[in-house]
Amino acid sequence: MAEAYYMQLTRQLREQLRYGGATWVDEVGRLPAERVLAERFNTTRVTLRQALAQLEGEGKIHRSNRRGWFVSPKRLEYDPTRDAGFNDYVTAQGRTPRTEVLGVTTATCPAAASALGLDVNHPLYHIRRRRYVDERAVLVESLWVVPEQAPGLLQERFDHSLWGLLRERWQLELSHRSIRMVSEALQQDDASELGVATGTAGLNISRTIFDTRHRPIEYDEEHWLHDALSIRVELSNTT
Repeated sequence: MAEAYYMQLTRQLREQLRYGGATWVDEVGRLPAERVLAERFNTTRVTLRQALAQLEGEGKIHRSNRRGWFVSPKRLEYDPTRDAGFNDYVTAQGRTPRTEVLGVTTATCPAAASALGLDVNHPLYHIRRRRYVDERAVLVESLWVVPEQAPGLLQERFDHSLWGLLRERWQLELSHRSIRMVSEALQQDDASELGVATGTAGLNISRTIFDTRHRPIEYDEEHWLHDALSIRVELSNTT
C-alpha cells in the first residue's frame, strides 16, 4: 500500500528541521503561514495540517494562539525524585526561568484536601502560578497549602521556590512525597493561561507532600505542555 502523502511530507519536514535544512524557519523559530508552506511544498492546506499535527504530536513543533507555528525548543530534563526547585533545575540546564503569580487566595479544594487526608471542606491556601522557560510559558500550577502549618503564608512572595520559603520561614522539612504523572488534554483555563488551544496535549504532575512528622503540608498540581519536559530518573544500586 502506498504511503499516505502527508506522511511523506511529515518526514520531509522532520528531516529539514532536524538537519538544518529548514531555511523557511525565521530567526525566532517561527514557521511561515500555512498558506505559504503549502505553496512551498506543493500541497493542500489539509494535507499540510495533517503533517503539522503529526509533528506537533511528536513534540517537534508547537502552535501558539494567534502567533502561528514554532519549532519546539529542547526539552527540559526533570527528575521527580530530586528535591530541586523549578528555578534551580532550569538554570542548571543553561535556560532562563521566570515565574508569574496569577492569584493567591483561601479556598476549598476537595481533591487536594482528600489527598492530604483532610476533610473535603477544609480551607486551604491556594497559589496559582505560571512558569516560563526562555520566555515560553510551559506550565501552570495550583499549590494548595495547609494554613495551620504556615500561618500568614499568603503575605509572602511566590516568584521563587515555595518549599525554600516553607523551610526558611516555618522550618518545615519535606519528608514524604507521593507523585503521580499522567498525560492529559489541557482544559480551557489551563490552555488559555498557556496560550494554546483547549485540548492541546499536556502532562499532569501532582504531588502530595508531608513533613518529617507526617503532617500534611501541600498538594500541588502542574499542567505542562507535553513537548516541554523529559522525565529522567537516576538510580544507583547500593546493594
